[in-house]
Amino acid sequence: MKKGWKKANKPLVQIAEKRDIRYSDLVSLYRKDCEKRNIAEVTIKGYENACRYFIKAIETDLYCNEITQAIIDNFVLALNKTGLKPTTVNSYQFKISPVIHFGIEKGYIKETIVFNRVIEQEEIKEIYTIDELEKLLKRPKTKSFSLYRTWVIINTLVGTGIRSKELRELKIKNVDLKNQIIILDHTKNREGRLLPVSSSLYLVLQEYLDIRNGKMGEPLFCNIFGEPLARTTLQDSVRKYCKNRGVNKTSVHLFRHTFITMSVRKGVPPLLLKRITGHKTMKMLDHYYSFDISDIVNIVDDISPLEDIKIKSKHQFKRYNVK
Repeated sequence: MKKGWKKANKPLVQIAEKRDIRYSDLVSLYRKDCEKRNIAEVTIKGYENACRYFIKAIETDLYCNEITQAIIDNFVLALNKTGLKPTTVNSYQFKISPVIHFGIEKGYIKETIVFNRVIEQEEIKEIYTIDELEKLLKRPKTKSFSLYRTWVIINTLVGTGIRSKELRELKIKNVDLKNQIIILDHTKNREGRLLPVSSSLYLVLQEYLDIRNGKMGEPLFCNIFGEPLARTTLQDSVRKYCKNRGVNKTSVHLFRHTFITMSVRKGVPPLLLKRITGHKTMKMLDHYYSFDISDIVNIVDDISPLEDIKIKSKHQFKRYNVK
């Protein structure tokens, strides 16, 4: 230090402490951060819904510096005690985790928080059977546009594996029959995608577009007012259609599971299928595949090493008349 300078008692620049805020305010800040990063609105709303459930469960809107590992652990325990499925419990905790981690990163939450996945029992979903699909895909004899529209929708769901929201956001301009593709502009992960259109679906969409007779910027599947179908409208129309056809399965999303499973059974390369379905990882694609023991039995002779050497030992079973 130069001669004549006095040692400062305080730093020249004072660093202000982070003002404490409520958890709900942190959620609002995180929404702005998501919007800045162009996160899909449906994803942001998923975070917000889970955070509202968190506040309701702990019965108070805590200050951020009061949030601890114990509070998060107790929240998960409380969810388990309500009888919710482990998948639902995991969904809630991992939808509040980005907000919590954002709070830690910004200095509002002082304690490091770890989220531990609840062990889930894998459930094998029953996809639509061939018999059920034949019932659903049989063209209805009707002059009702809404019934005809639902038939076209089910053809599209079965033929492409498209997500419900993606289907509802389709516009007429997204259907390129010349190149036999459907162009997805609005997807779950914000990445554009192309869906191939099979010959059968081509004919269905070609006729529908002629009957629909709409403009390029209009919704492909609309209500009587020409507006995009609401989520509940789509679900209700498919549910009613399935029931009237004698099919008890009525899930719109189950058509996606069915498309993926049947594609795997037909030998579609996993990487190509992943590209068509828009899954980020092979793990997610695997989650949608509905395992059937017959899938393994039908190919066991092709993969078993024993079959490669069975010719050498055939003579051992001649007296048992085993081929």
